[in-house]
Amino acid sequence: MNTIKDAQFGDILDYQRLRDGMSRVLDHVYPTFNLMGSMLEATRLFHNNPSYMTACAASGLAYMMLVAAEEDELAAKLKGQIFTLSWTEEHTGTDLLSVKTRATPDPADPAGKRYHIQGQKWLINNSYHADYHSVIAKVDPDADGPRSLSIFAVPHSSTKNWQRLDTHVLRSMVLTKFDIDGPGTLIGQVGRGLEILQRMALPSKYHCSYMGVKMVDDSLPAAIEHLSSKNIFGGNPIQFSNVFRQLYNLTQQAALINFTFFRALAFSDSPFLQFHGIMLKSWLLLKCNEILSQNLLVTGSKGFLKESNIGGNAIDSFVFPVFDGHYTLNTLLTYKHMQRYLGATAPGDIEERIGVLRQNAYVPLEGKQIFNNSRETRRPPFFDYADYISRCALPIDLDAGLLVKSSAGIIDAIQALGAANEPEYRYKIGMLAHNLEALLSAVELWKVTANDHYLNAIIMQYNEVGKLINRIISEGALPVDFIRPLRQLPLPRPDAPRDFLLGLLDVKGQIRGI
Repeated sequence: MNTIKDAQFGDILDYQRLRDGMSRVLDHVYPTFNLMGSMLEATRLFHNNPSYMTACAASGLAYMMLVAAEEDELAAKLKGQIFTLSWTEEHTGTDLLSVKTRATPDPADPAGKRYHIQGQKWLINNSYHADYHSVIAKVDPDADGPRSLSIFAVPHSSTKNWQRLDTHVLRSMVLTKFDIDGPGTLIGQVGRGLEILQRMALPSKYHCSYMGVKMVDDSLPAAIEHLSSKNIFGGNPIQFSNVFRQLYNLTQQAALINFTFFRALAFSDSPFLQFHGIMLKSWLLLKCNEILSQNLLVTGSKGFLKESNIGGNAIDSFVFPVFDGHYTLNTLLTYKHMQRYLGATAPGDIEERIGVLRQNAYVPLEGKQIFNNSRETRRPPFFDYADYISRCALPIDLDAGLLVKSSAGIIDAIQALGAANEPEYRYKIGMLAHNLEALLSAVELWKVTANDHYLNAIIMQYNEVGKLINRIISEGALPVDFIRPLRQLPLPRPDAPRDFLLGLLDVKGQIRGI
């Protein structure tokens, strides 16, 4: 999509185009809530352009504070405006409890909603062009607990001293630091800012992950098409076994992350909202980076051309998981689930889950994700992991029980060392949970599509889990046996490799065809 020339900032995205589209995107957010519907509408309007989609997602999430706080009058009045997430400050990053921005009540306001906001925000997207800012601030500057934060809607007129911060990625966006010194409106109640933020943030993890998935959806087919038409050494590179092998492996992984995202979305209006959301924001986005980078290497020089989305997406994709270490934070959040995840004894209902996936995956449905009970989402109903995979009756010799036993052994060994609370091990255990869940997703991908070509996706993910387990054991010198990798099934030799690979990528089409 085209940028515009701005006298102050140079080549930037067209914010008027963004503003014109926001109302249509937010029609799926308020008065009803349709998580996938809002993302699909953004795709229709902005064609998966990373800068426009990121700006749209940031504005939509900031607007969601009104919905999450049940400020219906303001939500109706301000729908269609550009909002921005004015949360982070240079000295704190994602440590919101340390923000210094202060909110002082206006004594002349009997309703207690009007405040004077004063502080500085940093690395904020849309900020210069936003109509309103979603601002995190403290009414009591000395407070530092969860109830110390409140959230405010601050108009553009209360901001000043904008300074653009140049970045290596998404260069047509305008990220700035700026001062706030003016009136703002309290959203919800004093001290409930973190609660509102958490309501907003869980669905937002799906929005952010959607961008990574769409980048892969755009880039990998482009690489397949290019390598199917390019001529070198008297043939198309896709016919060469080494190139086809690399594309085949990438296609298996891309199909898995695509399915994993829409699988999570199919279960998002349930207690799995948080567990799947934090997995998407960490494991899935890091996997997208890996796939896009390898895809660029396989494609070669074509990917470095400016008009190619192959190289551009590979570079821009790094903003989504690593911004202020979000992937680390989300992985650490998973650590507390691991004991319950491994120790669950309830039998998983295979027919019910596969039925839900065949009916709801890739279908935009209204839900209550933004109002889901946090007590439920913090304790999702896990089931017996190894038993479930065993009952799926895979036609390959895969022992999920061995992975569970090894993972439990690692946790026991870490506890014996007295290192259970060390961030390094909490992060590793969180990543292990995500990789185990990705293996379960791969099994369900095969089960839902009834396509034996995805058995290699299962084997590849099993080996990823094993590699991670072995690394944890090796780096910590833990007394746990290593996991041996499985052999992949023989590489297929299709007559039309282009069509074969594109068919593997079309998980949605396969499910719809059943």
